[in-house]
Amino acid sequence: MERFYLSILAIFFFNIIQGQNIEQSIDSLMAKQSWSDKPGIEIFIKKKSEVLYHKAFGISDLESKNELEINSVYDIASVSKEFTAISILQLVERKQLELTDDIRKFIPDFPTQENIITIENLLTHTSGIKRHTNINWAENEASKEFKKSIDVINYFKQDSLDFPPNQRHSYVNMNYILLGHIIEKISGKTYEEYIRKNIFEPLNMSNTFFPKVGQNITNKPKGYETENNQFVLHRPHSYTQSKGPGAIHSTAKDLAKWYEGLSTFKVISKESLYKAWQPYKVNNIELSNYGYGFYTDKKFGKLTVFHNGFTFGYSTSDLYFPEDDLLILVFSNVSDINTINTNTIIFDIASSIYQNAVPKLTAEMLDSYVGSYKMEEGFGAKVYREGMQLLISVDGGKADKLFPETKTQFMVKDFPAKAEFIPSSNGGKMGIVLSMGPNRFSGTKE
Repeated sequence: MERFYLSILAIFFFNIIQGQNIEQSIDSLMAKQSWSDKPGIEIFIKKKSEVLYHKAFGISDLESKNELEINSVYDIASVSKEFTAISILQLVERKQLELTDDIRKFIPDFPTQENIITIENLLTHTSGIKRHTNINWAENEASKEFKKSIDVINYFKQDSLDFPPNQRHSYVNMNYILLGHIIEKISGKTYEEYIRKNIFEPLNMSNTFFPKVGQNITNKPKGYETENNQFVLHRPHSYTQSKGPGAIHSTAKDLAKWYEGLSTFKVISKESLYKAWQPYKVNNIELSNYGYGFYTDKKFGKLTVFHNGFTFGYSTSDLYFPEDDLLILVFSNVSDINTINTNTIIFDIASSIYQNAVPKLTAEMLDSYVGSYKMEEGFGAKVYREGMQLLISVDGGKADKLFPETKTQFMVKDFPAKAEFIPSSNGGKMGIVLSMGPNRFSGTKE
């Protein structure tokens, strides 16, 4: 019993210290760069009912030099997929469709190459449908207006698939355009009407909406891209193409209400939510760490749920730790990840909060991992150290930072991939296993 009380006191003490230090810690992170002459970020952190941090840095309008303010309205881009996925699960709970339904039940003439593409395939990006949002689209077709979601589908659909359904994960916006249309077809309401009536209003998210064409949005900072190393206003684009995969606008306080509503099962049952927060499996094999509209993983030994969105002029990342009821949100009014990467920032913040959970590694241990690795599949990987930071470059590509989960297992910062080092795996040589979803690649240090 005494040990139990000591444990409770230790946890309580840790939480108090954590709360006292969090503002100073994040302020220190943000002070590493100047925010006086570029677009900025807004950071919001909430644990249970307490807001631990809420500040904005940088400029809202580079012409007027107005500073970015908290509670600004942002285009949250692909974070919108969370709302679409939960809307679909609501319809499943109401017995209006099933996850195993063939999408041709709702869109009879959609080309599937005689394959069965299910609702679940759309939710998990395992349909095999080809991507249309490429550079050519961004430059020439992103601003094209459409009256109905079926018009978007008919315009961008392609005759063939990239791969048969359930073979692998490929993140494609058309999956969620189709889901947005299916919501409209089943409910008899527009996508905007459905999510407003079934999610935004029940959760009192009064500053969250899907914009109308030409709508004047107050309290929205100007969005920027980069061109020739200069900030420029974002390119024109049409929200009418994004009913399902993107374009919802929201604020930090409203997204906090969203996660509160999810975690208290106000819009969806516990069973459905937990299924959405699990990696999609086929024959008990994970095709990725994407569930239904959410990525899920273990970070710092804890379950994490997250998504990100990058669109013309804006980026958003959310990260939620259900076990601690801790939510971190980062918004930006620039979509150039080389200027501001909300994924990187949100991870840095989480690392700061959970720093006591990160294993302490010595320089000697890190040096044992440094070197060139020959992978069994024929490509190479190079691991090197800068200070106490490990980095990895695969097949001569861009170097990514590695962060320890254990003394031998590291996660890649900006996307769900991992590297595990295997001491003395082959005749005394250091081994490495690179993994992403079900894909595992083994190698040995040369």
